[in-house]
Amino acid sequence: MVQALAIGLVFLILYALLRLTVRLFSGLTGARHKAYRLIAARYHGKYESRGMVDPPTVSFPFEGSTVRVGLAPTMPGQAAIPRTRVVARFGKGLPFRMELYPSQRPAPAQLPKGTRLVRSGHHDFDRAYVAQANDPEMARELLNSVEVRQAFEDLRKMAPPSGMLVSINPERLLVQVDRNLGSQPLVLDAAVRHALRIHETLQRSVTSRVGEGIDIVESGPTSPEDSGPAQCEVCGDPIENLFVTCAVCKTPFHRDCWTFIGGCSTYGCPSKQCVAGVGSN
Repeated sequence: MVQALAIGLVFLILYALLRLTVRLFSGLTGARHKAYRLIAARYHGKYESRGMVDPPTVSFPFEGSTVRVGLAPTMPGQAAIPRTRVVARFGKGLPFRMELYPSQRPAPAQLPKGTRLVRSGHHDFDRAYVAQANDPEMARELLNSVEVRQAFEDLRKMAPPSGMLVSINPERLLVQVDRNLGSQPLVLDAAVRHALRIHETLQRSVTSRVGEGIDIVESGPTSPEDSGPAQCEVCGDPIENLFVTCAVCKTPFHRDCWTFIGGCSTYGCPSKQCVAGVGSN
């Protein structure tokens, strides 16, 4: 009888410890990812987490686009620097390409297709940032917005000296800060708000120019020898290995970028299926 009571007491203690451990684990996970939970609640979005190891992501609709917030995947051969990304996939493609980054940031190995250097006309801004676009007039219209320039400046202050990038192509807007903002709810919230402000002004500018009957065109075709490696439509970096192609439109992506976005980013392509590219691991 005494032995049975002792065994029962041991099981009771173990059960209590198990419950306490589960509560502590849940509390730590919730506190660690509080910033993402708040973003999901603020924008009525979807919070996705794979536990303590992988960082969470939040996705929500915004003015016809699908916005995704999270940490960028680490590419093979790159330093494991945490990079917070806000990516807005446009519901309707925009005929515009632009990249903007602090002047201290190394220039990309391959410039965005058909772009050239753009000056906004604001001396301090042009000295602090490099902007390249396929349509200089529209880029200047975007950069002449005081709110947009302030958004760029506030995003730059969140990052190391060269750790900010804004990249726009016909399928998406990408805002990247080379720092993990998930540990600071107010800072992550501010980064998302700045990205959405850029998104709003961009959509208005493009709609206005298209409404005026102004065509924004890409540069002419280039030869295969001059084009270099294909670029990922999500991050804009060259694709050399560890890539996949969309099963429908055959557009190539970094494998981790495809996973981050959750499907094909090409305008009009609804595919969620991909196949391994030649040479991927």
